[in-house]
Amino acid sequence: MNKNIFVRYLVFFAILLTSCSDDDSITPTQNGNSSITGQLKFLDDSPAANARIELSSNTSGRYVYDTCDALGNFFFDSLYKDNYTLTFRSSSYEIYTSYVPVSVDEDQDIIQDVYIRYNMFDDFATKIISDSVFLIKMYPDGAKIGNNFDLISNLSGYYRSGGQDSISLSANVYLVPANIDWNNPGTDLTTQYIQSNFQFLFSVNEEPVVNGRHEIKISDTNNIQSMFSNPSNGFAFVLNDSSASEIKIPCVDFSNNDFGLKIFYK
Repeated sequence: MNKNIFVRYLVFFAILLTSCSDDDSITPTQNGNSSITGQLKFLDDSPAANARIELSSNTSGRYVYDTCDALGNFFFDSLYKDNYTLTFRSSSYEIYTSYVPVSVDEDQDIIQDVYIRYNMFDDFATKIISDSVFLIKMYPDGAKIGNNFDLISNLSGYYRSGGQDSISLSANVYLVPANIDWNNPGTDLTTQYIQSNFQFLFSVNEEPVVNGRHEIKISDTNNIQSMFSNPSNGFAFVLNDSSASEIKIPCVDFSNNDFGLKIFYK
């Protein structure tokens, strides 16, 4: 056999062997046959339009994203049998990150909605009237919980004094009448005047003070509903602690000096 032809045969067979070896090492890419679809929305059922939601495998830790449409709908397909977690991560300190576990079997199409929860009931405006009275309005959307008041364990407010003091968060809560102008009340809003002319809603007493940390908790469902009713003129908090000389506005975020109440869910 001609030497050049022999060499060519050797090279040809070497290429074939190498190609077969490479093919044997490749695992074909395969997709699962299951899916997860759902809607990302707030507790009042309003959709989270164009938000991004994450799906991660609890087994491998790998994750993918989908961007919701205008109605908050998302869709993940080609999924293997596995345990997954749907996650909505918020860049706002006002909203919790939501985690929803989902178990997927083979050839299964699952519908799973994800709810976004606010972690605070933030103030729209506040006004200190005196050492015994302050007015507060909440944001009109009411943290987007709709009528789901039974999902809330309590609303809590805080104030850190850092030591011994004569302040209190204990208060009688009244509804501010629509004819009261916050910028120019036009009358001396004393405790006695408010007691006689404002609608009383409820009382709230602060928890035992530890290391200068004052806290109130609004736990009764009817009182929670009153706070979420969002009257246009807000609420009056009137000091009801005879041992204290000043009432303070509760905070929900000290770094941003935001007033309001933190939401704790059941």
